[in-house]
Amino acid sequence: MRAQQSDAVPVHNERETSFCQVYRGAVYRASGILSRMDLRETFATNLRRLRNARGWSQDELAFEAKISRGYLSELETAEHFVSIKIIGRLADKLDVEPAEFLKRPAKRR
Repeated sequence: MRAQQSDAVPVHNERETSFCQVYRGAVYRASGILSRMDLRETFATNLRRLRNARGWSQDELAFEAKISRGYLSELETAEHFVSIKIIGRLADKLDVEPAEFLKRPAKRR
């Protein structure tokens, strides 16, 4: 008979000096509390920035990109993952390269 494995995950104090995130078997480590933004957050921030720079409302961009305004809102608040197909549509309508959505913000000094 095999010994039972525990499904308990250790809870770490937020003030610890290291952060470890496991995602599909890969372990990512960063010093300090979460030093990098999640890619969804990065995408959402850049999408809002690029849309605002163009002077468009969510309704206007959603109409142009042929997606619902609700879905665009959820992308801008990092509630959903975005597909490559939608990234392509948004980049085309905002007249930017698709990679622009995943650029991390410059570190502030």
